[in-house]
Amino acid sequence: MSTWEKVAQCESSGNWSINTGNGYYGGLQFAESTWLAYHGDMYAQYPYQATEQQQILIAEQVLRSAGPSQWSCAAQAGLTNDGVDPYPAPTVPSAAVNTVHLVDLTPDGGLHNTEGNYSGGGWTSWNDMGASSIKDVTSASTGSTNRVFAISSTNQIWEKDGNYATGQWSGWFQPISDGHTFTAISASSSGNTVHLAAIGTDGQMYNADGAFPNGGWTSWSAHGGTNLKHIASASTSDNVNHIFVVDSGNQLREIDASYATGSWGSWGTPAGGFTGQDVTAAAFGNTVHLDTIGMDGNLYNTEGNYGGSGWGTWSNMGGSGLKRLTSATSAATNVNHIFAINSNNRLTEIDADYNTHSWNTWAEPAGGADSIGLTADFTS
Repeated sequence: MSTWEKVAQCESSGNWSINTGNGYYGGLQFAESTWLAYHGDMYAQYPYQATEQQQILIAEQVLRSAGPSQWSCAAQAGLTNDGVDPYPAPTVPSAAVNTVHLVDLTPDGGLHNTEGNYSGGGWTSWNDMGASSIKDVTSASTGSTNRVFAISSTNQIWEKDGNYATGQWSGWFQPISDGHTFTAISASSSGNTVHLAAIGTDGQMYNADGAFPNGGWTSWSAHGGTNLKHIASASTSDNVNHIFVVDSGNQLREIDASYATGSWGSWGTPAGGFTGQDVTAAAFGNTVHLDTIGMDGNLYNTEGNYGGSGWGTWSNMGGSGLKRLTSATSAATNVNHIFAINSNNRLTEIDADYNTHSWNTWAEPAGGADSIGLTADFTS
C-alpha cells in the first residue's frame, strides 16, 4: 500500500469517491476551496468525482506547498514532504523528423497520445495524458516541444507540453488565466511563437499569441464572428496565420493575421466558398492544405497558394459519415496526414503526398481508437 493510500485509509476508509456532506471530499478529504486553489477542477469540479490518481496529483501539490500537516493522518501514515513524484512523467519517445504526435479525445473526456513514425518506425502505444471532462483539444509545436491545449469542463484552456529533446512531459497548467471561456480552439506556430485562435462562449473568435521560451502570452483580442462552431488555423512561411471557421450557417469563413506587418485582414470566403460541418488546415511553405467535412459526411480537399496562384478546386475524397477532422503536414516529406472520426466514432486516416500528387486509402492509425476529438502535429 502506498503512503497516499495509507492516508486515504485513515481519512476516508480508502473511499476515493466519498461525499458525506461534511464539506470534505474524496479519499484525501479535500475542502472544495483547496481543490480549486490547486486547479483540481482541471480533472473534476469536486475531488470525489476525480480518479484516485488525479486526487493524489493535486495532493502532491498541496504537500509541496503547505506540508504534511494539512492531513491529520499524516504522521500515522508516514507522510513526509520527500519530493518523490508518485506518478513521474512518462518518458517521451525520441522524435524523428517524420514523426507525427497524435492526441485522441476519448468518449469519456480523457486524452491519450501516440507517436507515428512514417519513416518506418510505426506507432507507439497509446498513453493516458491525465485529463478528464475535456471538450476540445488542439496542438502546435515550437522546436522540439509539442504543446497540447485543451478546453476543460469549465470552458477554460489548459496546456501540457512534451519536450522531445529532454524526453519529458510537463504537468497541466493554464497558459492564460484571465476568466475568458471557450467552446473550440485551434493552435498553429511560426518559429517559437504559438498562435491560439478560439471560439468564445459568446460565439466570437478570439486570438492570443505565446512567445517561447520566455516571452509570455498576449491578452486575448476579439475578432468578430457570430455563433461560430468550429475553427482551424495554419501559419504559412510568410508569417501569416490563416484562421478558418464554420459559422452558424455551416459556411466556411477565413480571416488572416499578418505578423510580418502587425495587421489583421477582414472576414472573407476562401476557395470559392463551402458548406460543411468541420474544417482543418495545415501549411507547407506558402500553401495551405484545406480539408472540410461536407454536409454529406465526406471529406473535401483544396489547396490555397498564398504566393500568387490562389485556390484550387474542391475534390471529394470520400470517407462517409465523418464527424471531426485534424491534419498535419510533414515538413520533411510534404505529405499531409488527415485524421478523422468516422460514423462509428473510430479514428481513421488518409494521406496526401504532394510530391507524387497521390492519395492513399482510408485506414485506422495506431491500432485504432474510439474518439470524439483529435489533434495532430509534427515537431522539428
